[in-house]
Amino acid sequence: MASNKRERQTEIKKIITQQKVQKQDELVQILNERGWNVTQATVSRDIASMQLVKVPLAQGGFAYDIMHGSDYLVQVRAILNEDQTKIKDQANMVIIQVRPGTGPVLKIALETMDLPEVFGVLGDDSSVLVIVKEGCLGKQLVNQLLQLS
Repeated sequence: MASNKRERQTEIKKIITQQKVQKQDELVQILNERGWNVTQATVSRDIASMQLVKVPLAQGGFAYDIMHGSDYLVQVRAILNEDQTKIKDQANMVIIQVRPGTGPVLKIALETMDLPEVFGVLGDDSSVLVIVKEGCLGKQLVNQLLQLS
């Protein structure tokens, strides 16, 4: 099957809405079984460009999902309310340490919320660094985030 990016990403959306895909290599295998000739690197780029996130499953673990606009606030609240979440601030920076796997979800959610005091958001698997704009304090953002939870 031709590997048209748009068609392939449509297929990825179908797959992750039909079944719980927990790992990239699992998604690569499913796509290849369906006739797509893809590599892990291609799927990784697709996941990034589609802004797919891993969401917690009720039975444990995580699965890829598509974030919808209304889901962002729900995700932020859920992550901030977890026991493992720690929030620290210093001057114009806020670091949020989260359960492994939830960092990308929180990063995308905070960016999408378009908070006026936020200059930028950096994140990895288990932490998010929020830099607030000049004239704002990290403490103000922390208070605002805690009010969401």
